[in-house]
Amino acid sequence: MALFTLRLCALLSAAVLCISAGPLPGPVPGPMPVDPNSEGVREAADYATVHFNLGSHDKYIYKVTAVLDVQVQIVGGVKYTMDVELGKTRCENGKTPNLEACALFHTPAEARSLRCHFVVLSDPLTDQDTILQNQCQPLPQ
Repeated sequence: MALFTLRLCALLSAAVLCISAGPLPGPVPGPMPVDPNSEGVREAADYATVHFNLGSHDKYIYKVTAVLDVQVQIVGGVKYTMDVELGKTRCENGKTPNLEACALFHTPAEARSLRCHFVVLSDPLTDQDTILQNQCQPLPQ
């Protein structure tokens, strides 16, 4: 419920700012940079990672090790466009609900990292997230 309230406040604040500024002289502003450590970014990155793991055929799950770049845009919700690095964990796919509890592989033979581009649309009114893009590529070791 707190997450819903936080997202709703962010969306309403953005709407109030837009309305109080009057009509915009041009098109609605595009994506804007945001702090990669913010709560909304972390939640969107974790949501996208869980979605990635559910569709993966890998024996082990991945978790976010770094948010490399992120931008947000208000478009009927909050659209997070981000590039993240995922690391392979020791937790088996489908058996561990908490990514934070999973330790990463560290030996070169087992460790694997991916660079992923995720786009997540977060709707604070319905408390629903949707994956719009999900593309990952292995990083050289």
